[in-house]
Amino acid sequence: MLTSLKELEKLAERISNPTEQRLILKDGRTLGFAEYGDPKGEPMLEFHGCPSSRLEAMNYDEAGKKLGARVIGIDRPGFGISTYVKGYRTVDWPADVIEFADALGLNRFVVAGISSGSPYALACARFIPERLKGCAVISGVPPLVVNGEKLDVSQFLMAEELLQARLAKTVPFAARAIYRYILWQIRKDPVNAMKQVKGHTESDIEILKRPEVKQHFQDMILEGSRNGVRGPVESIALELKDWGFSLSDITMQVNIWHGELGYMVFPAGAKYVASKLPNHKLHIVPNAGHISLVVERAEDVLRELLAGN
Repeated sequence: MLTSLKELEKLAERISNPTEQRLILKDGRTLGFAEYGDPKGEPMLEFHGCPSSRLEAMNYDEAGKKLGARVIGIDRPGFGISTYVKGYRTVDWPADVIEFADALGLNRFVVAGISSGSPYALACARFIPERLKGCAVISGVPPLVVNGEKLDVSQFLMAEELLQARLAKTVPFAARAIYRYILWQIRKDPVNAMKQVKGHTESDIEILKRPEVKQHFQDMILEGSRNGVRGPVESIALELKDWGFSLSDITMQVNIWHGELGYMVFPAGAKYVASKLPNHKLHIVPNAGHISLVVERAEDVLRELLAGN
């Protein structure tokens, strides 16, 4: 009876505040998560970009309700309400995902990595494919450092993003200051902040002018630094380190979605990832930017994921 009461209390908490949920891992760390879509649907785990948070998964709320998907966004360590972990690596993520899924009773599920969340989705495809029904990367960051390869990363990522990653790796206090300035700009006026980004697309700007999108964008970005910027900045530094696994070792199909007009991460990055994956489906979407692709093609991404092909 006591166990049942505890389960009912947990259920009541989740229903009352689905975007502020917390899971305590076996080692005492907390993973924060938010739920959207159809609570009885097929589970989809969404891995956010940077700066961002679990609230990013709301982009799939309507699609989840329509297609029958339970969409769960998870804060990575150091973001939002998840515990900061010094020295956390991309390859550490799949074990946390397994513990998370087991705790929620999710046997198999699909994963989607957005922007800098893509390495974490690909790590799951590499190390826990038996638990995945599908994997997608959307506006995804490619590997920038691969042992044994010499990459021209300027072909993959805009110069400002590369500079921030280099500062995060070598002069973290400077990177934290810049990160705080970016957050201040977004808090003040996200539309104007995006207009300052070199190469920005009109499709992204127009989407951010929608009141509901603007508010959600601010909320998800600012929530990521709720407990400080150390975790997010260290995650940026990871972009200039080898991921710890090879894309060529991923055997399951990966769906790659990228905007033709991607300016934060260039389409060349998506094509590089596709060239290394043995099994993939590549979508280069005409007239789509970095943000517009995520917002406007959510239903297409989710439908393909749930179909398993």
